[in-house]
Amino acid sequence: MVDLRTERLRMEFHDVGAVVWFLRKVIWIVPGFTVEAHLSRLRDLDALIRAEGPFVAHSARTLIEARRPAA
Repeated sequence: MVDLRTERLRMEFHDVGAVVWFLRKVIWIVPGFTVEAHLSRLRDLDALIRAEGPFVAHSARTLIEARRPAA
């Protein structure tokens, strides 16, 4: 192991469309995500964002740098 770094990142979503775009691009967050399957929850989230402001989520990322030992 050469280096190990962990970071916790804050994400703010100001509209439900941004949440949908993010979940479609970062497929490991919600495996198998589709708008159709989550429509009810997305509508609830849209109402919450409109009433209270941005939806805030956090994501943890880890970077591992490793090398094989010399032979």
